[in-house]
Amino acid sequence: MKRKDIYILADNEDPCTLNDNAQENTVALTKECGLGEEIGIRFYKNISNIDDIWGDFHKLPLDPTYSSGHTLKVVPPFFKAMGATSLWLYNFAKKSLRIVPNIGTVLANLSKKYNVWMISTSYDWFIAAFCDIVGFDFAKVYCTKVERFDEIQITEGEAILLRHFMEEVAQMPIIEYNKETGEVIPEHQKYYDRITKFIWETVYNLPVGELLRSVHPVGQTQKREAMEEICQKFNVPLERVMYVGDSQTDVQCVQYIKGKGLSLMFNGKGKVCYLSDLMYIGEDARVIEEVADLFAQAGRLVILNYRSPRSARYGGLICAVTKENAKELEAQSVKKRKEFRGVHIGELT
Repeated sequence: MKRKDIYILADNEDPCTLNDNAQENTVALTKECGLGEEIGIRFYKNISNIDDIWGDFHKLPLDPTYSSGHTLKVVPPFFKAMGATSLWLYNFAKKSLRIVPNIGTVLANLSKKYNVWMISTSYDWFIAAFCDIVGFDFAKVYCTKVERFDEIQITEGEAILLRHFMEEVAQMPIIEYNKETGEVIPEHQKYYDRITKFIWETVYNLPVGELLRSVHPVGQTQKREAMEEICQKFNVPLERVMYVGDSQTDVQCVQYIKGKGLSLMFNGKGKVCYLSDLMYIGEDARVIEEVADLFAQAGRLVILNYRSPRSARYGGLICAVTKENAKELEAQSVKKRKEFRGVHIGELT
């Protein structure tokens, strides 16, 4: 295959950065407004968890397009309630950015050889900060755009209402549910109902609810749609596509190119690990370039290079995924994910 015929499509958070910007925004703002760090951690974790129920099992008649990763449309009203502005969010992203070692060089090298695009659930102010720092072309990014953030109004009374709700959610248990059916366990049903009703009835109908109504995150479904759009626009056969991701929002992209292109999970977690072709467990972005170069030469046959676990050239472990090894690889990957990104971020889906 000709090198420039190859398309490398990558997620941002984990393959490129160690951040979970939405979670970090929440925690930083709870500290600034006086609620305290622990409130931010617990609130975001519960919302992120219930997001999987709403998205994977189509629980929201008001928003049938809701999919995993759409936590990013739920939390902006709470950012407003805690005093955030778009400038604060960009500046915070820039100063809190934690970049995977060597990713700037890797993206520059890949962009010279191949067609490189980024498909990320992350907010546009975070991706803009990343692009400004590493020099990646923001025009080649699909990400979650938040328009009119500063113009949308919230009264002090509404802000107090939302902050009190954050405190309430932080005191709730993390909601447990059946991963096959989406049914919440009986002991947690009241908490699920309380969160769902407050977000999708109270917040949704407030003026600040315009953020909830109008923000369209690039979640699991939208990532696949972005991949489809790129392939159709540039007439790219799936056999020439390599996708790099790490989590639940990458599932449909991996499924879309399954058996044709190549998927690499970078410290992956969850269902996507069992669907992907390769898993990397480590801390160096240069493995992405290593695999991309081999893919450009041999296509999916590159998997044969990694049939058994082996040390990657730049540290860490890389291996082709099989039914026999997937569970063990995911366990090792989740452990590394927590070590590399921090427990509070590494645990998120």
